[in-house]
Amino acid sequence: MFRSNFSVILAAAAIMSLPACEKGPTAVPGPSASPVQAMAATTPPSAAPAAATAAAAPLVGDGDKPAASMCDRSKNPTCATDLDPAVVAMHGPALTLDGDKYGQGITLVQSIKMSELAANPEKFAGQRVRVEGEVADVCKMRGCWFSMKSNDPGKVMKFKVTDGVMIFPTNAVGRYAIAEGMVRKMVLDLETTKQVMAHEAEEQGLPFDPATVKEPMTMVRIDGIGAVIRDKM
Repeated sequence: MFRSNFSVILAAAAIMSLPACEKGPTAVPGPSASPVQAMAATTPPSAAPAAATAAAAPLVGDGDKPAASMCDRSKNPTCATDLDPAVVAMHGPALTLDGDKYGQGITLVQSIKMSELAANPEKFAGQRVRVEGEVADVCKMRGCWFSMKSNDPGKVMKFKVTDGVMIFPTNAVGRYAIAEGMVRKMVLDLETTKQVMAHEAEEQGLPFDPATVKEPMTMVRIDGIGAVIRDKM
């Protein structure tokens, strides 16, 4: 199921890598009433007054969120990391877009082609970007990432968030996503590549043979800040 020759892997809080999900209680995903895996060459609790409760509510409804789990870096070195506060803070108001909104939603007007992002990761690393495309897959364990089909046929880009910060439902597959986040590039050695791929296979319930991995990979993904998922472009 996995290829040994990985060139560039994207993952959206922006450049995207393999997820770092931890097993935990099943969450009930649900968007608000209003809310790189990679560029791989594969086909794709106490009561409170109402006012206080409202004040403590998240920026947007991201579903019934479990407590964010700490990613075990001994098992997955590509765990989501804290985003640069300056990058997170530098944005305008969320755009009014149809669809289910997650996190900050979408604030950037222009999208970047995933093929351009994959081809020039050094140019975009650490920057806040917007990409869009059809949802190809969603994390089945914690809903902490989704991948989008690139404009480059056979490639995908991953949008990754820390467990519990946003929860993406598995029925988002086949819908259209607009994602915004910070580009992240990770150069992995061979053993780390095997470790990361084994983790992804486990969370997706797929078989994996580390002996099939012969070369290290460079992962480019989007560490997510906000997204909108809808039924059409």
